[in-house]
Formats: sequence, C-alpha cells, structure tokens
Amino acid sequence: MLILKHVEWQIKDVEQLEGLMAHLKHTTAQVESVVLKDICFVKGKNEFVLFLECENEARYQQWREICPPPPGATDWHEVLLSRDEYFLN
Repeated sequence: MLILKHVEWQIKDVEQLEGLMAHLKHTTAQVESVVLKDICFVKGKNEFVLFLECENEARYQQWREICPPPPGATDWHEVLLSRDEYFLN
C-alpha cells in the first residue's frame, strides 16, 4: 500500500530539505517494510507530501511513533490501495 503523509510545515531551504531527507531515510530504515519513495510539495501552500510504501497501516503507525512531525507541524495521512489490495477487502 501507499501512504501519503501530508505535513503542513515550511521547509525553508535546500539544506533543511537535505537534513530532513537524511532523517527520513534513517527512520524508515528502522521499520521493516516502510520505504520512502518520494517527497512532493503542494503548490501555493506550506505543505509537503511524503510517499511511503508500507506493508500495512500498522507499519506506518510504528514508523510515525519514531518519526513524528516537526514541532508545531500538522500532519495527516491517506492510504492508497493497489487494485489487488482494494479487491481483496
């Protein structure tokens, strides 16, 4: 499954982005079957979206416990199921 983790928070510059990416790679490596696929930015907003591939939502929650959003940030997530996952349910 794919998890879209939205984070309402401004990344100020490329250096801060690189630090965040290093942190995300480190924390996702700590939870089996959680892989950071990409990061995108919402046009016109102080918001970014992480694309995480996860075995299940429980693994995502396990990762979120060790990698909460930055202080003062708001976050939420969406779960996207593949066709196979969708029709199994």
